[in-house]
Amino acid sequence: MLHGIALRYFVEVARTGSLAAASEQLHVAVSAISRQIGKLEEDVGAPLFERLPRGMVLTEAGELLAEHARRTLLEADAVLGDISAGKTRGGRLVRIACTEGFTRSFLPAVLARHHAGAPNARYALRSGTPAQVEHWVTVGEVDIGVAFSSGNTPALGVAYSIQMPVRALLGVDHPLASQASLTLADLQAYPVALLERGTTVRQLFDLCCSTRGVRIEPVLSSNNSAALHAFAALAGAITLGSSVALKGMMNETSVIWRPIDEPLLSQRVLQVSTMRERRLPAVVKELLATMVEMITDE
Repeated sequence: MLHGIALRYFVEVARTGSLAAASEQLHVAVSAISRQIGKLEEDVGAPLFERLPRGMVLTEAGELLAEHARRTLLEADAVLGDISAGKTRGGRLVRIACTEGFTRSFLPAVLARHHAGAPNARYALRSGTPAQVEHWVTVGEVDIGVAFSSGNTPALGVAYSIQMPVRALLGVDHPLASQASLTLADLQAYPVALLERGTTVRQLFDLCCSTRGVRIEPVLSSNNSAALHAFAALAGAITLGSSVALKGMMNETSVIWRPIDEPLLSQRVLQVSTMRERRLPAVVKELLATMVEMITDE
């Protein structure tokens, strides 16, 4: 029989990669964790970890059990959380992960709107690469992931997705602001601020430029979209982003977006994800609804 405490120990060892690290996180003796892992392996009739000099790595059987255990523990927490919330509507923590660009204004605005209706809710927001966001969702470290899709991940459940083209972001007084759409040749004539090479947006943009034979060297490159937006606003430059990136900005009326006439830049998909087949707590469902509402707001 698989006991909850054993599963919790097992999941923590899987997450940290060692008994010692799991012991430190759980404040439980290494010997106690080791005993529970041993009992689990007896129950399933197969080794769950490969014991290596530098740590413990899940076996194939361990991977299967880990997927089940993470979902089981999260569902138990969800039920207990919903029960304990009781009259205190939304009184629990919601963990959100996203790529860096969504931390500037969109997600703070989503959380503010949700908090107005669920004042007892608490939030933990972290940012990372699309791959990190997907990993955090699949292993249960966060409840909701917001990122541009990098492909099909079996352990990921897609709560909402929408085509989200790469747009040009510029000031309302920029010389190109009066145009309905822009070309790469238009951008070539003005200062441009871009994310560093290696990011999805930059790869798409560089590929488009290469295909068209257009050379655009950014005045500023950075791994921080907030820095690019601020520089573009102050220097009259153009940067790249999505229309949703402007939602929630205090000064959004001074910044506009324009489509770029490049089909490749229209293929990007925004994905809001949760762990596949997981039972979501009520407060997480409510936050998801608020998020989708704000994405689709005109």
